[in-house]
Amino acid sequence: MLYRELLDKTGTILLLAEVAGRRVGYGLAHIHESEDTWIADTWVTGPKIGEIESVSVLPDYRSQGIGTRLLDRLEQELADAGATDLILGTLPGNAAAIRIYERRGFQSTWLYMSRFAGRPEPRNQ
Repeated sequence: MLYRELLDKTGTILLLAEVAGRRVGYGLAHIHESEDTWIADTWVTGPKIGEIESVSVLPDYRSQGIGTRLLDRLEQELADAGATDLILGTLPGNAAAIRIYERRGFQSTWLYMSRFAGRPEPRNQ
C-alpha cells in the first residue's frame, strides 16, 4: 500500500537493478517538503528532505556492490532534485545495513518502539 501511494506521487524515485536482463534489486526514495514534516520542528534542514524508503537486492546477488550502486544513484537523484538532507530507516537487528549506512554518514537520530497487541509475546530461548 505504501509503495503504491508513493508511486502515485510526484517526487518518488524508483530504480531497478538488472543483471543479464534479470531484475535483481531496487531502490525507492521520496522527496518531502521540510515544512510538511515534523523533522523541521526538531532539526535544521534544507527545504527538501529525501527519504530512502527501501533498498533491496536478491540474496544470490548480494555482496556484489549492487546495493551500494543503488544507494549512490538514489542519493544523486535526490541531490539533483534539491534534497541533500536524507533520512532512512532500518530494523535494529539489521546490523549489516546499519554498518553500510553509518559508513555513508548516516547516524541514529530517533528510535521507534512498538507494542503490537495482536502478536504473542516473544519467548526467551
